[in-house]
Amino acid sequence: MTKARKTAQMRLARVLRDRNEPHGRPITDESILRGVEVDDSGIVELWIKPPHPHCPCCLDDLIRLREEVSSQRGVLGCHVEVVGIPHAERWTAAVNE
Repeated sequence: MTKARKTAQMRLARVLRDRNEPHGRPITDESILRGVEVDDSGIVELWIKPPHPHCPCCLDDLIRLREEVSSQRGVLGCHVEVVGIPHAERWTAAVNE
């Protein structure tokens, strides 16, 4: 494991640990956070299934989450892949814009 990967994993864990989605559930709930990957260069990928797929505050929260993760020192970048909802590709494009 590279130092960049280890640093990015620790920073990501700090961000996700106490974060709740807009409706009060922890973002780390298995029904919401479907996958996490940190590569050797420090790029983070998150697979997330929003619990309320028609709620604009959930979309806004994912944008803020991506920005917060990306701004962490040691994280080279962040990509959020929205999964398991209608038009997930549109959500993914909006979040990562």
